Amino acid sequence: MITGLFVAGAAQQMVRSNQAQLAGELASRAAANVRIQNEYLQFDVEKLFMITEALWTILKEQHGYTDEHLVQMIQHIDLRDGKLDGKVAKSAERPTCPQCGRTIIRKQPRCLYCGADAPQQQPFKR
Repeated sequence: MITGLFVAGAAQQMVRSNQAQLAGELASRAAANVRIQNEYLQFDVEKLFMITEALWTILKEQHGYTDEHLVQMIQHIDLRDGKLDGKVAKSAERPTCPQCGRTIIRKQPRCLYCGADAPQQQPFKR
């Protein structure tokens, strides 16, 4: 009887140990995935910096804009929400269906209620 309890206890301990090991492996995989996603995001940000710099260089060279123009516009856009915080204001405005008038989910191409095409969104709306 005591031997049976000992074996059952040892089996439970092995199960717990295996569960802990599995949880550790899952956490390690999740951390690796986060690192990979972070690398992709860093690459995307660097690419966007390069594209932005190229576009700004074209505007300066071909249209005569200055860095002061750029700084003023950045501050103007930043202050749209009333705060100079380095963030773009999120739009509180919700698109509505031109056919039935209900609110449309921003990322959906059609109204979920009547199937009408969603109106064109502004390219920089958030």
